[in-house]
Amino acid sequence: MTTVSRRSFLAASGVGAATAVSLMGTKLAFAAPGTPNTGHTLVVVFLRGGADGLTMAPPYGYSSYRKLRPTIAVAPPGQKDGALPLTSANKNVAFPSGLDGVVGLHPAFKPIHDTLWAEGKLAVIPAIGVPASESSSRSHFTATRSIQAGSASVRIGGGWLGRMVNAQGAGGQIPAVSTSPRSRLLRGSSSGVTVPNLNAFGVRGFARQALAKDALDQMYGGADSVSQEGQKLLRAVAKIEEVKAAAQPNYPDTRLGKTFSELAGLIKANVGVQAAGVDFGGWDHHRNHGSVSDPNGRFTPLASELAGALRAFSDDTNGLQEISVVVVTEFGRTINENGNKGTDHGRAATYLAMGAGIRGGVYGDDYPSEIKDDPDQGDLSVLTDFRKPLAEIVEKRAGVSNLNVVFPTYQGGGELGLTR
Repeated sequence: MTTVSRRSFLAASGVGAATAVSLMGTKLAFAAPGTPNTGHTLVVVFLRGGADGLTMAPPYGYSSYRKLRPTIAVAPPGQKDGALPLTSANKNVAFPSGLDGVVGLHPAFKPIHDTLWAEGKLAVIPAIGVPASESSSRSHFTATRSIQAGSASVRIGGGWLGRMVNAQGAGGQIPAVSTSPRSRLLRGSSSGVTVPNLNAFGVRGFARQALAKDALDQMYGGADSVSQEGQKLLRAVAKIEEVKAAAQPNYPDTRLGKTFSELAGLIKANVGVQAAGVDFGGWDHHRNHGSVSDPNGRFTPLASELAGALRAFSDDTNGLQEISVVVVTEFGRTINENGNKGTDHGRAATYLAMGAGIRGGVYGDDYPSEIKDDPDQGDLSVLTDFRKPLAEIVEKRAGVSNLNVVFPTYQGGGELGLTR
């Protein structure tokens, strides 16, 4: 049998190893062996564009909210297209006093309200964002960088999720995965890989794929460190092939449904996924925000896609056992509706957290006693630092006790109590 060297194989093929085993625009790097994770996976869903927190969790109990949003406000529960109630009647959740009959969920979130909220696994965190003392930027770029870096300081590089994985120690084949090369959440992690589409994952660039796989097996068949890393990579590719072959059918036929189907497959394939960043864009609604049932509205379809994918992901992973999901965005929107039936860049947003280890409820350091138009800014003030719930989940669920490593400029300030 003719043998083939690494150099002659790659020279003959005209490609490099990074193309031979394609990882969708990035290389797959394996960290040095560290402390293996406990099996917990943290999934961060980033709603790119600035999702409107006052539509995600509408303060329907305030008449001023409806006056300031005459065409896009969500009606109270019980009315046509009314909000889903978040009240203390659900004994499975933690609920602050004084908010009964004040705040709810957009009706598009019914798939997770009927399940995760009812089961006490869904936390809603309104009036959250980057504190005004650190930044008041309404720039998409600046605010996104701050949220994904875990700090408004330009001195802090990389992403907080990547620092978390580094602190955990990456013991698996694919410890960290991102669905978007634009995201900085996992930057700085030597274990991160971008996987926007599993169908593109594998041995590529050859007319005879099977022969190429055999050649790669020979190339990395030695005992040296390069061969060992190559063997890890090829085993990961084989796992991904198994995931693709066992794709789950019970997901919505949407881009986000497909993303979560593939992510669930990776988690169940036991390749050691400790963290995942999911990018979901389209939330910059300066115009045509739309009422709940407006056929031309832009918010409801996105919220429905998000809720449907999250519900399927929960069903597929046994109620998010050993999985925590947080839904974040760069900033919220202005309180008042603009002349284009949309909203402009604002300050405070609404975050969601869910999972078997999350204590459902409504959380935050405070909630405004009224919703009123600020003649200068038209903003909902940030009352809860965005790192507060993230830090609690990182410590209590992901097992990283040194939070200064993950959030270097965060001064702390107690917990919300949203972890079990």
